[in-house]
Amino acid sequence: MNTKHKLTILARVLLILASLATLASFLFPLWHYYFEAPQYPEGLAMSIWSYKLGGKVDLINGLNHYVGFMQLKAEDFIEFKIFPVIIGLLGITGIIIALMGSVKGLRNWLLGYGLFGVGALIDFYRWLYKFGHTIDPQAIIDVEGYTPPMIGSSTFMNFYIMSYPGSAAIALIAALVLGVLAFAISWRRNPKTAALKQAQVNTL
Repeated sequence: MNTKHKLTILARVLLILASLATLASFLFPLWHYYFEAPQYPEGLAMSIWSYKLGGKVDLINGLNHYVGFMQLKAEDFIEFKIFPVIIGLLGITGIIIALMGSVKGLRNWLLGYGLFGVGALIDFYRWLYKFGHTIDPQAIIDVEGYTPPMIGSSTFMNFYIMSYPGSAAIALIAALVLGVLAFAISWRRNPKTAALKQAQVNTL
């Protein structure tokens, strides 16, 4: 793209909103898990944040002990140290790019955001598989491997398990969509793009 081409005012506003939504994700959980069984009619809820675990983690770990599943400990998740840094950088650099008005910067920002999102989902599934297939052979109850749902519901033994994204995940997705819109607006306003469209019209 032409180095003189800059982000439009609307694109800058959208990118700033995307960056603020990214930073706001720290205020909410990324994902929720809910477990229900006859012995727990009130249910057991657990939340996954970008930097911690929340909810009835101790009770869930107690149940995991009986079937031999791995214990959920925040210190075992290096992601809780890496994800906040990445999310923070995405939020801050997005604001800087918006102020500079760099189209190339926005393109690279979107690329980084997309790679982070795909990598995070792959890592999430890896942990789910590891959780349900790292089984202690000395456990009180003998069970086969089980992968909890990433999204949706399933049944394990007498537990009904439901998983769904939290407000932070929705904020990150919304931020990516706003970033794509900002890039699309600037791309359409690019003089080269406009000239190409005009040339195509003239050939008709």
